[in-house]
Amino acid sequence: MLKRSYADLSSKDITSVSQILEHAEDLLSAAIALKLELAAFRDTPELNGQIISVLELHNKKILPIAQLLDEDESKARSQHGAGSRKVRKLDSDERGSGSLPTALLIPPPVSLTRWTPNDIPDSGLPPLPPVRDPVLEQAALTHSGMTAKPTDMSYERLEWIGDAYLYLMSTSFIYQTFSNLGAGRCSQLRERLIKNDTLSNYTVQYGINKRTKFPAEFDLHGRVGGSQASQAAKKKVLGDVFESYVAAAILGDSEGLSRVSSWVKSLWSTTLATEIRNEFRAQPNPSRDSSNKDVSSGDSQTIARQDLNPKVVLSQVVGAKGVKISYNDVGEPKKDKHTKLPWYTVAVLFDGFGEKKLQLGIGSAISKKEAGANAARAALENKTAITRLKKLKEESLKSAKLAEEAQQGYDNWA
Repeated sequence: MLKRSYADLSSKDITSVSQILEHAEDLLSAAIALKLELAAFRDTPELNGQIISVLELHNKKILPIAQLLDEDESKARSQHGAGSRKVRKLDSDERGSGSLPTALLIPPPVSLTRWTPNDIPDSGLPPLPPVRDPVLEQAALTHSGMTAKPTDMSYERLEWIGDAYLYLMSTSFIYQTFSNLGAGRCSQLRERLIKNDTLSNYTVQYGINKRTKFPAEFDLHGRVGGSQASQAAKKKVLGDVFESYVAAAILGDSEGLSRVSSWVKSLWSTTLATEIRNEFRAQPNPSRDSSNKDVSSGDSQTIARQDLNPKVVLSQVVGAKGVKISYNDVGEPKKDKHTKLPWYTVAVLFDGFGEKKLQLGIGSAISKKEAGANAARAALENKTAITRLKKLKEESLKSAKLAEEAQQGYDNWA
């Protein structure tokens, strides 16, 4: 881009810069207001309806301002488009056909929304998005060992960008979908999505490896001759190729980020299909919430809609004086098949109303806390047992009330 001093700017440019500064200040003020209001919830252990309301309220202010800044950028590009295109053409002529562009446009932002079961394909993998820039496609599918000099095209720089995009997108999808998971568990899910095992499998499943130029020692195409590269090295290279392809597809055109984010969202949903379905299975259907019943009434479906810890919900539904609800480990120690970390199984037991060690539900997870929560959810879905215990609770409360009234009557008579 041609450089000009501030004094060289026309009055039209100065007005445009002032407008951009004004929009930037508005965005900063809106972000600070959001931060200050969220600070009140700093010690809140889990997201709740109030926090969501705060985000919705402030996003209504922040998003339009961000859109104005995006429009400012488009106007600025149109004003200086002719000069920029001329300089870019000169850059292309100087670098020759064997080098990557020195400057790539940053794609506009997209909205990364949470997964739902509807995002999971019925069968197979979602279609692979094309790379619409031939230069980037060639670079993404060329190993550095197949270039004549360091400045020639290879996937190394694109892999670096693609890794960052995949890290950000996977983090956003997980954060928005699994609202009750701790940071450690979220990190484990993200690792499943972006580790070499997963990405290299995608590369092979889509046949991207068959289109890529590799050195002979990798022997990735089944060529005759012994391979000097280890299996770990091959897996790493295949994972890198996937990341470079993602970057090339994103940077290849103005709609690249939107297309790729939708694609990887669907693709990753096949890897986390069980977790996504379980998350939504544990959430009640909002369309059935028309009664607005009081939580204290003990209705399990109503309480489940209050975004409470399942253990708290279960205690409110069937807990009472003299009742004990306990969570105990059951079964042999196991390990998670994905992370190889300990896998816990917990049973929730009920003592009270004449019941002894009544098992209401069982849950499993990578942490005892999560396993206990899953056990409580299972107990709440055990409608036969819950209905019977609620009836016993009502009878117990009624008997206690009658006894209290009788005692008061006796005291008054005495």
